[in-house]
Amino acid sequence: MTAHIRFIPVTEITDPLTLSIGLSGGSGTGKTYTSLLMARGIAEVVTGRKGAPIGYVDTENRRALHYKSAFPEMLHFDMQAVDEAGQMIGFGPERWIQVIDAAEAANLPVVILDSFSHAWEGVGGVLDLHATTLDRLTGGKDDLKDKRSQLAWAEVKPRYRRLIDRIVRAKTNIIICTRAKPVMQKGFGDRAENARATKTRRKDVPWDPAADGDLMFEMTTMVILDPSAPGCPVHQIKVADQFKGLLDARRPMGIETGREMATWARGQGDAQAQKEKLDAARAAARSGRDALQAHYKGLDDAGKRLASTILDELKRIAVEADQARETVGGEISFNDTRPTPEDMARAEAEALAARSQEEA
Repeated sequence: MTAHIRFIPVTEITDPLTLSIGLSGGSGTGKTYTSLLMARGIAEVVTGRKGAPIGYVDTENRRALHYKSAFPEMLHFDMQAVDEAGQMIGFGPERWIQVIDAAEAANLPVVILDSFSHAWEGVGGVLDLHATTLDRLTGGKDDLKDKRSQLAWAEVKPRYRRLIDRIVRAKTNIIICTRAKPVMQKGFGDRAENARATKTRRKDVPWDPAADGDLMFEMTTMVILDPSAPGCPVHQIKVADQFKGLLDARRPMGIETGREMATWARGQGDAQAQKEKLDAARAAARSGRDALQAHYKGLDDAGKRLASTILDELKRIAVEADQARETVGGEISFNDTRPTPEDMARAEAEALAARSQEEA
């Protein structure tokens, strides 16, 4: 039986979008407090009232309760690796799916998962599941582990992908906190960069989140906090244009950040207008450095502040545009010296005739 498929005009779709925000950082970077502040702003916009409930899933030995007097609206769930009977149940993908199901059933406007790193590297998490599966497939024989590692991943990864899909399709807003560890560096000062590249790293970000790259890039926003500036989105891994003017690496995120993000998700605010301004700056940069400079000078102070959020990107585009023009002397070159198929056939025929004469 063929399922009924209906394409819906966007003007009929009025449901607000949901946010999935990733905060990663080491100890002392302010993940817990920042997530609570942002959640308060989100909850107030979603419900239209102050003091709206904030769901908090705590795997960190009830660390969130340090802030219970500051956030009396918090609804706390102590997620432990053992159940009430003392049986080990771990932090497998299916448990996290149950948590999100429960948050939706409770009509929570926002839920914080802290620390979601347990889903990846905790007891019963993805790495633990892979190791257990690999032991089963190899019978504990070390010489077979390299050969059968991919088979083990083939069993585990679909379970984790179902969890990621559940997060993406959640009907409640989610803030995911993950741990981050320092990355070994090579070079010094401005020339320092990560010694080993992975899909979850950028060369200029000296932190490695304890999470999978598939999850990180599914987030609406993904930032890494640094101990040098607690709560500040210092390393912006994935930030949509709509939020670039909102996230300032020099300013801690807080209640207003959550409000602005939630306002955008409800189809309101000026986030789309900000994106259009950034696109206009990119269009100017594609005409080169002079055009970019002229565009920048014509902006008001607010426009300049917004453009500064992607200034490195704009400079790169402008430089590449100028270099492309210099390569062809400022014009399109029609003097293509590459041989055509006809030229190649003619040359081959001439060479063959010359060889025949020599043999004669």
